[in-house]
Amino acid sequence: MKNIVIIVPTLNGGGAERTAANLSMFLKESYNVHLIVFDGRDIAYPYAGTLYDLHMPSKDGLFNKLITFFKRVNVVKTIKKEHHFDYSISLLMGPNLVNVLSYVDEKVITSVRNQMSKSRNPAKGIGGYVEEKLMRFVGNKSYKVVTPSIGVENDLKAAYGIPADKVVTIHNPCNYEILFKKAENNSIVLETGHGLITMGRLTEQKGQWHLIRAIAEVKKTIPDIKLYVLGEGQLEERLKCLVKNLSLENNIKFLGYVEAPHACFKFCDAFVLSSEFEGLSNALLEAMAFGLPCISTDCYSGSREILNPGTNIKEHLEDIEMCEYGILTSVCGMGEFDATSPLTKAELQLVKAIELLLRDSELKKHYHRKSLERIADFTPQKITADWQTLLK
Repeated sequence: MKNIVIIVPTLNGGGAERTAANLSMFLKESYNVHLIVFDGRDIAYPYAGTLYDLHMPSKDGLFNKLITFFKRVNVVKTIKKEHHFDYSISLLMGPNLVNVLSYVDEKVITSVRNQMSKSRNPAKGIGGYVEEKLMRFVGNKSYKVVTPSIGVENDLKAAYGIPADKVVTIHNPCNYEILFKKAENNSIVLETGHGLITMGRLTEQKGQWHLIRAIAEVKKTIPDIKLYVLGEGQLEERLKCLVKNLSLENNIKFLGYVEAPHACFKFCDAFVLSSEFEGLSNALLEAMAFGLPCISTDCYSGSREILNPGTNIKEHLEDIEMCEYGILTSVCGMGEFDATSPLTKAELQLVKAIELLLRDSELKKHYHRKSLERIADFTPQKITADWQTLLK
């Protein structure tokens, strides 16, 4: 069997780390799988294969970061020389740079997991200029660049000039059997009735403050509305302050980090994603795996590919879009809004979509069925076959 190494910062935290762990398990039957992590503490995701923990977590300060980076490159190169890998696969920019710089004689496959031109603005400052050059460098040095969505693929080709024949889209898998087992073994109990849930890091990218402001308006017509917020992040205190200023303490609950967050899904009527940009939302896929009707902003990228495949992104919609597999609303924008500013057009679309879904039981049943139908396109078996095609 061929030897493959997967390089990722950790095995906890975000969607890229989860994708790496899943990939190791999917490929173990056909390849000798090895994993390299920079920091192996607090492993949260099950994995397969031989694990190499570099014990090199991120450091503060530019000098310390550079020293740590080059140490990672040297150690990874040593591991590659020892095992003669056929393929090295990395996810996220840091591991991607380590992967291409530690090249021995394997085929280097890098993976960009997010909409780079949205998350990194190359037009602003020296930092943006350097990041743009690094992205072009990674793309040119890679055998292939894997993206989780057509939107990210198009972004790399248009904004960074990555050759079209190098970029391949392979969607994120949803290993829902594992999610179901973890949910069944968890004792979480939430209030039922008019419950919404959202899941993701509490950052500007995820736009949760727009959803909070929308809930304040929904409360006027659905007083017992509940929103459960799963996740942690730097905006947590600001979001909690907004909830307090809007007098929504009884309507919005911050659940923080939950080991089995999917256990919360069965108590809720719908899932809402308010992101400004994405690669391909794992949270959206996982909500659909549990049969939740879904509302999402039409962000760059992934949400439309999931909810209305084959159509073009429309960041600014005239009205909510009733899609084949869910409801899309306009992107709300990165601006900060307080408790007193009038709702924006995009936020009012969120209000309309939430009220429509919660009040129409037949519509909820319809999108419950469509969620379960759509998730069949993201099974581990299908996504594994896509990876195997690339590796062959």
